Amino acid sequence: MKRTFRFYGCRVFTTLVVLLVSTSMPFKIFSRTASTPPSRHVIVCVDGVGISTINKMRAEGHFKMFHSPSHMISTFPSLTNAALSKILEPAGAGMTGGYEDNFFDTENNRMRGGIFDRFRSDHFISGTFRELFDYHPSAIKSGLGYAAPPLSTYLESLSDLVRLRQKAKSNNQPVFFAYTGATDSLAHVGGETMLRSFLERLEDTLEDIVRDSKTPTTVTIFSDHGNDFRKYRRVGLKEPLREAGFSFDNKIKDDKSVVLPQFGLVGSGVLFTQEKNEERLANVLSSLEGVDFVTYEQNGLVYVANHQGHATIEKRNDEYRYLPTSGDPLGLLPLAEKSNGRNGCDGFIKDKDWFELTRASVRPDVVARIFEGATQGVLNRANVIVNLEDGYYTGNSFLDVFTFLQATHGNIGQEQSYGFAMSTASELPAYIRAGDLWKTLGSAQLAKGAKVRSNGKADSIESHRH
Repeated sequence: MKRTFRFYGCRVFTTLVVLLVSTSMPFKIFSRTASTPPSRHVIVCVDGVGISTINKMRAEGHFKMFHSPSHMISTFPSLTNAALSKILEPAGAGMTGGYEDNFFDTENNRMRGGIFDRFRSDHFISGTFRELFDYHPSAIKSGLGYAAPPLSTYLESLSDLVRLRQKAKSNNQPVFFAYTGATDSLAHVGGETMLRSFLERLEDTLEDIVRDSKTPTTVTIFSDHGNDFRKYRRVGLKEPLREAGFSFDNKIKDDKSVVLPQFGLVGSGVLFTQEKNEERLANVLSSLEGVDFVTYEQNGLVYVANHQGHATIEKRNDEYRYLPTSGDPLGLLPLAEKSNGRNGCDGFIKDKDWFELTRASVRPDVVARIFEGATQGVLNRANVIVNLEDGYYTGNSFLDVFTFLQATHGNIGQEQSYGFAMSTASELPAYIRAGDLWKTLGSAQLAKGAKVRSNGKADSIESHRH
C-alpha cells in the first residue's frame, strides 16, 4: 500500500513538473519574441545615379554591406518625374503632370511650372510624388543648389546628408523613406568625380544610421535613371522645323504651332502640336543629326522613324508586334525572327520575351518602353517624342551660359536608362523595370502613403491631349 502510494505520488509529482515546464515554455518564447525589437527599413532614392557608377565604386570597396546592384530600367523618356511616378505608383503616387516640372498643360493650352516654382513647396512638392518621402529637400533648398554651380550644388548636397541623418534619427516609423536630388544635379554640373565624392559620404551616413539605430535595420538604395558622362553637343531642333513651316510658341495658336518645353538639359525632346501634324513633324525630325529616332501614337498604334527606316509597334494583351514598313529603324528584326518560332507566326511576341531579348541591348527593354512612352506615362502626353543619340542634348539655352554640361539623361540608351537598386536584405533580380521595382522591394507601406491616397493623389488619371 505504501509502495503504491509512493508510486502514484511520484507519478503526480512528475506530471506536475511536466505541466509547469510545458506551460512556462510558451511564456518564455512569447516573452523573448515580445522583447525582440521590431525591424526597420530605411529606403533612400538617389536621383540620377547609374549602375555603372555604383559598380565602379563597389570595385573599389564601397557599398560592401549591400548585395549586388540590379539594373533598374527607367521609363522612356528617362526623366525623374515620369520615372518616380511610375516607380511609386504602388506606394500611392499619382500620374505626374508632365515629363519635367516645366510642362505643357494640354487641357488649358499653356505652359505650367518653371524655375520660380522650384522655390515654392505648394507647387514643387504638394500634389506630386515628392509628398511620399519622409525626407525631401525643401523647394527653396533644391533651387539654391543651382545658384552658383558646381560649388553651390556640392555644398547643398552635403547639407542634404545632415538633414537626412537628422530626419532618420527622429523618425520612429517602420519605414523611413528619403530622397536626394543632389546626386542628379552633381552629375549634370559637377561630373562623376563630384558625384562619387558625395556617394562616399552618403555611404558613411547610412552606416551611421544603421549603427545608431535601436532596432535591426535594413537599408535599400535605388535611383530613377542613370547619367551618361561624356562631351555633349546641342542638337538643332527648331530651325529645321521653322524651315518646314512650323512656328514655336508657348501655346498652340493654329495648325503651324509647336510647343517645345525646355526646362533642363536632357537627352530627349517632347513636342506638342495638332494631331494632324504628327507624321510631318516626325519626318522632319527623324533625319536630323543627333536624332536617334522619333515616335508618336495614332489610334493606339505607335510609329517609329529614323534615317534607317519606319516601323510600327502594336500591343495586344501581353504581346507586342514590331513591324517595319521600311528598313529596320530599331534593329530588332533579327530578334523578332528568332522569337517568332515560339510566339506564333503573326509577329506578336510576348512582353516577357521582348524583355529577355532586349533588357541588356543598346536600347534596354526598347519595345515596351517606346510603346508606353508614346501612349501613357504622364497626364499631359506629348504628340511627338524625340530620342537623341548619346552625346547630344536639348533644353534651356539659358542654362548653357551658367554651366558646362558634364552628363545628362532622358534618352533610351543604357547609360541614361540604367538606374540601380540594391539592398542589405537580399539579392535582387539582375534587371528590374521601373514599374516592378516597388513590388520587388517588398511593397513597403509608407507612412505618408495613406495621407496621399486620402487626398486623392493616387486616383487613376487618364492621359489627355490637346
